[in-house]
Amino acid sequence: MFERFVAAPGTRRKGAKRTTTLLAHSRRALLIPAVTLLLVAAACAPASSPTPTSEPTQTPAPEPTWTPVSVSTPTPEGPQVATVEGLVMMDNDQLIIGVDWPSKSRITYLVQGGDVDTVRRFLGETARVTGEVVDRGPWLKEMVIHAAEASTAEDRLSMRSGFIKEMGISIYLEGTHLLTDRAGNMICVLSGRKSGLDLDSHVLKGQVAVTGTMTKTVEGNAQIMEVKIVEKAE
Repeated sequence: MFERFVAAPGTRRKGAKRTTTLLAHSRRALLIPAVTLLLVAAACAPASSPTPTSEPTQTPAPEPTWTPVSVSTPTPEGPQVATVEGLVMMDNDQLIIGVDWPSKSRITYLVQGGDVDTVRRFLGETARVTGEVVDRGPWLKEMVIHAAEASTAEDRLSMRSGFIKEMGISIYLEGTHLLTDRAGNMICVLSGRKSGLDLDSHVLKGQVAVTGTMTKTVEGNAQIMEVKIVEKAE
């Protein structure tokens, strides 16, 4: 009832080939626009800028630490108890003790209190004195007296003040000059032979203070001083 049309065999193969070609063209037609869109999108996309790398953070160098050192301020030394042996004498109204008095490195101790009367008993002689000493310099000290006693040293010094005179004819078998007071009374016999002092240069030159070692004369029961120093008396 219905008419059946059957295509011839050659005609069927030609139709299938045409269909395949059309599909290929369709796919190619779809592929080209897609690629084009991708290229356009890629061109329009903003260029990615490189991510800046953060600079390395510099760690500050640690500040040097130091420990404060306490420096003690030197304080003057307080009095120290000492014993000295020296010549007791007066310098104007000041009682002093002279140590190594004949030398250029003589040291003067100013008596500043304590048992002053005990020291005063040895005026003009060498004494061994103990007391509290305060330094006032390399050649000057102060002393508060605790005790004093006569020196027993063989070369202990003595000091006498007066006027030097030529001895002349005398009963004394020693010495070359005399030391007298203002009235002319003899204090002691003087000799400068061992020290080489020229005592003649001090004759009639006013009052002087002579320092030396004192001994007894062989004759006349007097004292003779071997003079080491002659100084003008104050």
